[in-house]
Amino acid sequence: MARKEKPHIPQEGSELTPEWFTEVLGEADAQVTAVERTVIGVGIGFLGELYRCALTWEGHTEQPHSVIVKIPAKSEINRGVGEGLGAYEREIVAYRDMSGDLGVTMPKHYYSAMDPDPAPWMMKPVIFLLEKLPLRGVNWLTQQFLKLSSKSPRRYLLVMEDINDARPPQQVEGGSLDDAYQALDVLAGFHATNWMHHVRVQSYDRIWPINQTPKVWQASYLRNRDEFMDRFGELIGPEMVARLEQAQEDLPVIIEPLGTEPWTVLHGDFRLDNLMYRPDGEVVVLDYQLLGYGRPGWDVAYFITTALSPDHREHEEHLLRHYHDALRRAGVTSYGWEQLLADNEATKLLLAHRFVGSLDSIETEMAGQPESFIELLVQRVVGWVR
Repeated sequence: MARKEKPHIPQEGSELTPEWFTEVLGEADAQVTAVERTVIGVGIGFLGELYRCALTWEGHTEQPHSVIVKIPAKSEINRGVGEGLGAYEREIVAYRDMSGDLGVTMPKHYYSAMDPDPAPWMMKPVIFLLEKLPLRGVNWLTQQFLKLSSKSPRRYLLVMEDINDARPPQQVEGGSLDDAYQALDVLAGFHATNWMHHVRVQSYDRIWPINQTPKVWQASYLRNRDEFMDRFGELIGPEMVARLEQAQEDLPVIIEPLGTEPWTVLHGDFRLDNLMYRPDGEVVVLDYQLLGYGRPGWDVAYFITTALSPDHREHEEHLLRHYHDALRRAGVTSYGWEQLLADNEATKLLLAHRFVGSLDSIETEMAGQPESFIELLVQRVVGWVR
C-alpha cells in the first residue's frame, strides 16, 4: 500500500486555503469551503506571524469555525532569533505534548507540523564554544549562528484555538493591579504544578536552564553598550550606569543561582500580552516559545516589571507576598520568602542589563517608533531596579 503523503506545511498566509484546512481538519462528511484570513500579529516583538482564520464549513462538524495559525516570522532578525533559540519547535512541543499537564489554561491544540531538525547535534558544540570562547569570540559566533539560523528552510506551523471570549490587556499601556494579582495566582499554580519536575525537563532537551551561557548576555552588552550609553546614559543617570557596568562584570555570579534548586519550569515570557482574561475569572496563558527552568523569581520579576510601570513600586512587596502565599497554598514550601526577594532583585538587574544588550534588535523591531517610545521602555525597565 502506498504511503499517504503528509500535508504541506504552509509558511505564507496565502497557503492557508480551504483545501488545506479540509485536509488537516476536515471530516468524512464536512469540508471547508471558504477561509477569511486576518493578520493579528506580525512585526514588533513577534518571532512568528499570527493569522485568525474564519472557516466556512459545508456539512455537519464539531470542528472550530475560527482558529489561530502561527508560522515563523519573515523578518530575518526575528526568524534568526526564533530558530536559534529553538522557539518554534519548543512551542509546538508544548502545545502538542504538554497541553493539559502544565497547570494553566492553554488554547486548544488542533494541528501542528514541522520539518525534522536537520542538525540535532549542532546545539551541543555551539553551547560548548559559547562557554569557552572569550567575549569577542562569543559575540562573533552568536551573530554568525543567528545569521545561519535566519536562513533555515525548516518549516513550522501551529493551529490552535481562537480565544475570542476573553479580554487582552495591553502591555504598552500598562496593566491594572487587579490584573496583576490575578496573573500572579495563575503563575503560582503553574510553578507549583511543575515544581522540580525532573521528568518534564528530561523529556525534552530544549527546556534549558535560565543560567545557561551567560557569556552571550555579556557579549551582547559589550556590542551595544556604547550606543546605549550615548543615547540613554543621561536619562538613566550615573548611578544606574555604574550598576549596569558592575552587573556586566558580575553577571555569571548574579545569574548562576537562578538556575539552581529549588527550581521550576519557567514560562519565560509571562507578560500581559500573553494573557487573556475571561469574564468568569479564568486566565488563558499564551506563547510557550521560551519555556525553560530556574528559580520562580525570574518569571515573577519579569511579569511585574513588564506589566506595571515603576509608579507601582510601592505595591511591589505586596505583589510578591501575594505570589508567595499562593505558591505555599499550592503546596510548595521549599522556596522561602527571603529567597524570592533576592531572586526578584537579581532578575530586575539582569533584565535591565539584557535591555542594553538587546538594543540592536529592539531598534530593528521598533523601526518607525519615535525615540520617546524607546525612552519610555528604558525608563520602565531601569525604574524597577533598586
